Amino acid sequence: MTSSSVAKSVPVRIANAPDSSPVWRIVARAIADIGAKRCFGLVGGANFKVTLALTDLGVEFIAARHEGGAMSMADVAARLTRELVVVSFTAGPGLTNAITGIGEAAKSDTPLLVLAGDVVTGDRQSAFAFNQSELVRAVGGEWRQIADPQTAYLETWNAAARAIRERKPVVLSLPIDVQEMPVMATMGKRHPPLMPRRSLNSDKLAELVATIRSSRRPLILAGHGAVVADAQPLLVELGDKLGALLATSVQAHGMFSGHPWNLGIAGGFSSPAAAELIAQSDVILAFGMSLNMWTTKKGRLIDDHAQLVQIDVEKGRIGKHRPVDLELEGDASQVATALLEALAAEDVSGIGWRTPEISAIIDGKSNRNAPYDDTSTQEHIDPRTLSKAMDDVLPNDRTVVVDGGHFVGWVARYLSVPDHRGWCIPIAFQSIGLGLAGAIGAAVTQPERLTVLAVGDGGFLMSIAELETAVRLKRRLCIFVYNDSAYSAEVHHFVPEGYSAAMAQFPVTDFAAIARGYGADGCVVKTLADLDAVKSWVAQGAQGVFIVDGRINPKLIADWYREIFGSANL
Repeated sequence: MTSSSVAKSVPVRIANAPDSSPVWRIVARAIADIGAKRCFGLVGGANFKVTLALTDLGVEFIAARHEGGAMSMADVAARLTRELVVVSFTAGPGLTNAITGIGEAAKSDTPLLVLAGDVVTGDRQSAFAFNQSELVRAVGGEWRQIADPQTAYLETWNAAARAIRERKPVVLSLPIDVQEMPVMATMGKRHPPLMPRRSLNSDKLAELVATIRSSRRPLILAGHGAVVADAQPLLVELGDKLGALLATSVQAHGMFSGHPWNLGIAGGFSSPAAAELIAQSDVILAFGMSLNMWTTKKGRLIDDHAQLVQIDVEKGRIGKHRPVDLELEGDASQVATALLEALAAEDVSGIGWRTPEISAIIDGKSNRNAPYDDTSTQEHIDPRTLSKAMDDVLPNDRTVVVDGGHFVGWVARYLSVPDHRGWCIPIAFQSIGLGLAGAIGAAVTQPERLTVLAVGDGGFLMSIAELETAVRLKRRLCIFVYNDSAYSAEVHHFVPEGYSAAMAQFPVTDFAAIARGYGADGCVVKTLADLDAVKSWVAQGAQGVFIVDGRINPKLIADWYREIFGSANL
């Protein structure tokens, strides 16, 4: 957050002509005309007026306590709604405070328009001055600047269109002197730019159809790209036609929830059933999935003899992490539609492996039913036991937002979600601390659902200022803290190698007490009996913010963590 002193260096402006408006109003008008509904941010001297103009035009403004929080709120809101979301920051540290969130949005293909106030054009002596473009581009965002007041409307429109078409955060720099310049009022289009569809390679499509014809145990894998493309109904239809099994990456978790042939997550968080059956698949259709080490268990999940097909809207992503047998560049929905059309007249009755035997494996070897040795004591509860109990206690109509950390796999395995809009995991940049703000973004956009934040104690403390925002906005939010008083990923990484991890371990934090200090409520959970307070809160309608301080076993190392980061691999 910065002071308003940046505005003091602005020259006295020339009075506007009767039929003109300052650039800051024109920028706001363009954003409203595009159809943006929400703006997250913090106001300062360099963005106060443009943000106020947005609210005058009916764009809702949600004030955060930190620019990084505002960025994460907007990121998750945009992912869940598929709408253009705006973020507004002032000059200098207003933008630098948000840069981790911009990096996360860039790596997650999130379309965002970031309004970044800036110093007077050419003023490099200001305390707020720095090279915005280099910083933004360094983390994968795109930077543009309004320099000519006469093109302000068009530049704003083009920046928003670029964000939507390229699925990326676009930062629009607004020098404060330019903001005050008069310009003729401009009216524009009142519909958002459309995403163009690429034409498909007909030869490769024909090859893909032939490959499917030869299969007997097909599998459809859906990744983040399938979520972005809203491909769920088409992939379900394609899977049903082929008798295929269905699975997702962790980013697309929930896409096939409730489908009887859903294997759940593919990769390190796979159930025993998913690991067993994915390895038996002979043709794997990966829609919008990167096939990185996480989703393939470093390649061990997919049989060497399986025909692996990767479908992605970006050619540069295909084959990046592992070789594939067939590639097809295209949007997930577009390719699924083309396949359904090509297979419409085909006899595919010989394809598929949806049998009672396979169904028994899916149920019997699910994460929910998989056995484990419960490590609970009177002082610490096993996180698997607690996660399963929380899944039973909380309402099914939920949105689960997950922060980063060692605990993530327990959430993915044991907290169910109703659909892919009920799940968001903003950890593409591998940063912890983005979850709380992201959960607020989810609660703002999907208020009809209970928002559940799953977070470690380290990530929660890193971002705890936004707890005030959640309480102030009166959102329904259950914060489920996996509290082992440590940055446990580091503890479990280095202690087995013989190092002391004392600098990553901390005294116990009482999050229930902190909750009450912020005007929320909460309870400490060491045993299943302690969940009675959560049950009571749910029974009363699950209103407001409630923190569940789960004192989990600090010595338990997740099996997926051992597998990926085992001492032999570190």
